Amino acid sequence: MTYVSRDTLKPGPVEVSGFDRESDGAEGPTTPAPGGHGHGGGAAGDTMNELLARFHAFERAEEAKIPEGMDGHEIDSGTGVEPEAGNLDEIADGSEGSPATAGEARYESAGGEPALEVQGYAPEIGEFGGENYEVVFGNDDRVQVGNTTTYPWRTICKLEITAADGARFGCSGAMIGPRTVLTNGHCVFMHDHGGWVRNIRVIPGKNGASEPFGSAVSTFYHSVKGWTESQSSNYDYAVVVLPSNAKLGNTTGWMGLANLSFTSLLGLRVNNSGYPGDKPSGTQWWNANNVLAVTGRRLFYRLDTFGGQSGSPVWRFRDNQRHIVAVHNTGGPVFNGSVRLVKPVFDNLIGWKNQYT
Repeated sequence: MTYVSRDTLKPGPVEVSGFDRESDGAEGPTTPAPGGHGHGGGAAGDTMNELLARFHAFERAEEAKIPEGMDGHEIDSGTGVEPEAGNLDEIADGSEGSPATAGEARYESAGGEPALEVQGYAPEIGEFGGENYEVVFGNDDRVQVGNTTTYPWRTICKLEITAADGARFGCSGAMIGPRTVLTNGHCVFMHDHGGWVRNIRVIPGKNGASEPFGSAVSTFYHSVKGWTESQSSNYDYAVVVLPSNAKLGNTTGWMGLANLSFTSLLGLRVNNSGYPGDKPSGTQWWNANNVLAVTGRRLFYRLDTFGGQSGSPVWRFRDNQRHIVAVHNTGGPVFNGSVRLVKPVFDNLIGWKNQYT
């Protein structure tokens, strides 16, 4: 794969278009998959079948963390300071927000060129417990987003996090509604740092020192007990709820959400963008690649990532529509991975999005 410099691609990354396979509605393998919290596949010499067996074994081990009688998706809510007052195709469309979009360039790809993925913490902010959340495979193919004020790049958020014990971290996120930001559970509830984080500063479309849409500080979050109580990577998803006077999504817009079948996901060309800690502070970087493995709750791919990518969206671009299909959360020596928007995840996200308008 060839590295493309930021000067070569000043207009922006070439967002790839993904086409579903014909689906009979089958979900494919439903046994839990690998892609553990901060850890990935197996040895580089493993065959695909051996890797898939490892993935399923990992997912089963993560699923075993859920107590009997629970499904893991029971909603859990938390606050760092004090809470604020407050279809059949499984598709929820997005919004391009209020800025004028006429004449906005659309970059698409037939799917031949390399692509990549990222995560976002500033160099001065530490990684999560020293764990390996992201991996760059071979050459670094990430491409900088030059203009973060256009859609969909303005919907991608940098998250600056202060944990309950005062430690500082960084994640990425994505607007999915006027006040709702999708990210990972481990970005809002840190088991090794006191539980629910103290606060999160959300900065959509950040570009270096520039914050073209401003920012908002939140102290209110939702996740699920599969993460907050059982610490299972299969349930590592959450939302940050912005204050009622900070409806940033009405300006930036947001991408849609999709619960896609196994056959639609396997081989699908997906996009990802966020804020990696090994690049200049506050800059957004994009990557795209094919989904290489699908399990009951997870996706696996070789998108390039680095610390800070946790919580970044993995989305499909098709027919000029963008739908998030997973949220990135793990890295490993063979594949990186994400939490699929299976029906319980999809339903929770739609519920949270609709609750905070």
